[in-house]
Amino acid sequence: MCELNAYVSEEGGDRLFLENVDTVRLEGGKVFLRNLFGEEKVFEGLLKEISLKKGRVILGPCR
Repeated sequence: MCELNAYVSEEGGDRLFLENVDTVRLEGGKVFLRNLFGEEKVFEGLLKEISLKKGRVILGPCR
């Protein structure tokens, strides 16, 4: 199984936002994420990158 962790890209580096992400949905300028355990988080900004090889989703602010 491919497990992804979501990070927010910030000036000081990447900050962990949600672990074990299995669902990513974009809607109205927001990124909706849900993990394997049913935890859901919403990020208001951009989906910058998804790397399946690295197991990372990178989120960033709207500019």
